[in-house]
Amino acid sequence: MTLTERIKTIISDAEIEAGVAVWHIESGARLEVNGNVPYPMASTFKIPILATACKQLAEGAISLDARVPLADMDKSMGSGILPYFESGLQPTVRDLLTLMIIISDNTATDIMVDYLGGAAVIEGYMHELGLTDIFFKLNCKDLLRHALPPEVADLPRDELVKWTTENDILRDGLPFSKGPENNVSTATAMNALLHLLYGGLFPAEIRQVALDILHKQQYTHRIARFLPLGTKVASKTGTIGGIRNDCGIIRISDANHVILSLFVEWDEAPYWNLPAAHHQRVFIVETAMGAIGRAAYDEFASLD
Repeated sequence: MTLTERIKTIISDAEIEAGVAVWHIESGARLEVNGNVPYPMASTFKIPILATACKQLAEGAISLDARVPLADMDKSMGSGILPYFESGLQPTVRDLLTLMIIISDNTATDIMVDYLGGAAVIEGYMHELGLTDIFFKLNCKDLLRHALPPEVADLPRDELVKWTTENDILRDGLPFSKGPENNVSTATAMNALLHLLYGGLFPAEIRQVALDILHKQQYTHRIARFLPLGTKVASKTGTIGGIRNDCGIIRISDANHVILSLFVEWDEAPYWNLPAAHHQRVFIVETAMGAIGRAAYDEFASLD
């Protein structure tokens, strides 16, 4: 069975929809399954934000050591720890980028989006790089509010958190659109961005900063799920509703690397208020993602 056939079988058996791109850096081998289909990025849009920060670092427009004060108005719903810290904290740009990537901190993300000049600057840089299938329109706050009914979307953060424990989100809302009005990418475009990050797009020291942060990823239960212990993966996950994404670079050895982008959708709506069934379904979905990660690893491990 070819790798493409194996990936298609895993997708079918798990009853998911997926866009997949697998690129082997050293040999140039590439394969894709629905690689040119746009999918909501969820928090994998934090990779384009990281790339834009690298550009501005290279230009001297920003500094990793600059401190940015945290204000209560910055605090976002969803993942992260900054909402639990006191206003007035002054993390560095390096701190914010690290929090944004390794624990997907939404507050750190929104601070960085503003610091870099806004969503249009980030999308514009992607298109400047030729990655015209990557669109970034909404920061975390705005994206999450569009998943809620208009009558509650402007409630204070704490009230919104309580509301979401008792009510389902809008499954047909803007965060689930595959159009350019949302934050979307194809698996192929995300692989291309990761390839640029790995390669010579930025000076070596800035490239290393980005890869070091990505290598510190704490959410390792998708692409890295079944990889051999100690395998390094520079990656970023993304989750909203039935969206489960993971995009990264798998290091097989010093001269053997695979770029893998997985954009996955599954029907979460019937399970959202059934905790046991929900956890079981997520287990199946993320097991499939791990199986694709291991299949990509095994395909190229023999080249060592």
